[in-house]
Amino acid sequence: VRSATYQVELQHALKGASWNIGKTDIDFEYGQFNSVKKDNGITISQSFAFPTVYTGQHKLAKANIKSSEIELSITKNEIAKGVKSTWWKLSYYFSKLRLLEYQDSLYTGFANAANRRAQTGETNMLEKISAESQSLEVKNQVMQAKADIEIFNKQLQTLLNTKQPITIADTILVKLNSSIDVDSISVAANPELASYQQMVEVARLESKVEKSKMLPDFRIGFFSQSIIGVQDSRNYTSSDRFTGVQAGISIPLWFYPQAAKIKAAKINHSIAKANAEYFKSTLSGEFESMLQEYQKYKNNIEYYEKLALPQADMIINQSTKSYRAGAMDYLEYIQSLSQALQIKSNYLETLDLYNQSVI
Repeated sequence: VRSATYQVELQHALKGASWNIGKTDIDFEYGQFNSVKKDNGITISQSFAFPTVYTGQHKLAKANIKSSEIELSITKNEIAKGVKSTWWKLSYYFSKLRLLEYQDSLYTGFANAANRRAQTGETNMLEKISAESQSLEVKNQVMQAKADIEIFNKQLQTLLNTKQPITIADTILVKLNSSIDVDSISVAANPELASYQQMVEVARLESKVEKSKMLPDFRIGFFSQSIIGVQDSRNYTSSDRFTGVQAGISIPLWFYPQAAKIKAAKINHSIAKANAEYFKSTLSGEFESMLQEYQKYKNNIEYYEKLALPQADMIINQSTKSYRAGAMDYLEYIQSLSQALQIKSNYLETLDLYNQSVI
């Protein structure tokens, strides 16, 4: 963001250069250019381009300032998106960790029960080994989730440009409120599209500046010189000065190089227009795809919240009671738990994808 801000300041600084009329020429003469006497002369002259060159350069400088301001807004948007996305990813992994810890408690209870039953001879060692295997697998997933939390913590710390450890305030993954109105939102508000359109404007103004350079340049000057000796019956000394003004015009007779620059500027303008049109078309397609993704995840969330999650809780409660009462064997119990916990895990994953689509 600081770098993009400096770019804005840079373009503001360059705006002053748009009125650059070039260096002033000062010539001094001394010698026998009027008579045998040593005379001296001073000439001050200034060349400048046709006025439309400077007005065109000024407009171009203002367009470059606007371009840098748009780039600054894009940078801020990207940083904001990165922070939001990382924040909610962290929230997702915290929620996933809670689910895994809940799953761990279930499998730990299952492993303890299987161990007691094996000791009393009520079941074989396969049930005990299976229970312990499930418990160890979940513990490994818990470690992975904690590692993911550390990874995204570091990412958020980097995005915020701070050396202080980051702890997010809310670690419960919730559904982001979305005010997306499909009928009223237009890609025209996209800052990257504005950047491409501004490139077209910059290229257009560059072309106009190159065209204006085909116009003649002007030159004005002032001279002061001595003419030592007798002139019109009067004897003039070095302190007597003869003054006058000069004016001139520079006409481009060899215009081929500038014509080539004008042609190149026109082509560059056409390139900028084609790029802007292509980006707008691509952006519209991406926006429609994102809307479809958003709607897909939204429908999935509604399905999980209304149907799947209540059923998952019911499966866990009923199967746990049945297993403890001996009405269900360990294979059926594991399958029931896995099915229910997978539903909960899928819900969290879908919720994360939904939130990322909103962002």
